[in-house]
Amino acid sequence: MTSQPRRQPKPQTAPRAPRRDALRNDAIVINAARAVFAEQGPQASMESIAARAGLGVGTIYRRFPGKDALLDAIARLLTEEIDQAATAALEDPDPGVGLERFLEFVGAFNAEKHRYAAALTDRVADDDTVSARTADRVQQLTRKAVDAGYLAQDVTADDIKALIVAMRGVVAASPDGDDAPWRRFLRIHLAGLRAD
Repeated sequence: MTSQPRRQPKPQTAPRAPRRDALRNDAIVINAARAVFAEQGPQASMESIAARAGLGVGTIYRRFPGKDALLDAIARLLTEEIDQAATAALEDPDPGVGLERFLEFVGAFNAEKHRYAAALTDRVADDDTVSARTADRVQQLTRKAVDAGYLAQDVTADDIKALIVAMRGVVAASPDGDDAPWRRFLRIHLAGLRAD
C-alpha cells in the first residue's frame, strides 16, 4: 500500500491591511454621512450619503453593510475627536483657556450632531479605552484649572462632566443652528464655577 504524500499546510498569512483608496473612501463616506445626518437625521438614506460622497451605493455597502455600521464608525470617530480636543486643552499653557476651549468644542460638537445624537447613544461601550482616557484628561484639566486659580477649589471633574451633560440638553432643546443658548448657558455656568 503506497502512502499518499502529505499535504503541506498553507502558511498562515496576516489579514491584508485595507488599501489606501479604500481608507480614503471610508473617510469620504464618513464625512458625507456626518453632513447628511446633521441635515436630515438618522433616517437619511444610504443613497443620499452616496450622492454626497460622490460614490456609488455599492461602494458604500462594501465597506459599511448598513446604516448601523456607518453610525458605529461615526461614533468611534467622534470619541477620538473629543479625546484629541481634551489633549489639546491639556497642552494649553493657560489651564483656564484650555478648559474653556475644550467646553466650547464640546458644545459645537454636540450642535453638529444635534439631529442624530440619539442614534449615536450607546454605540460606544462603557469600557471603551478612548472614553476612559478622555475622562482622565478631563480630570487632569479640571485639576490644573483649580490649581491655577481659574476654578474654585471645590470644583471637581464630576462638576465639569455634569456641565457637559447639561449643555447637551440645552443643545437638544434649541432650534437647529442656534448656538446662542448653549454658549450663554456655558458662560453663566463657568462664571459660577470660577474662583472668586
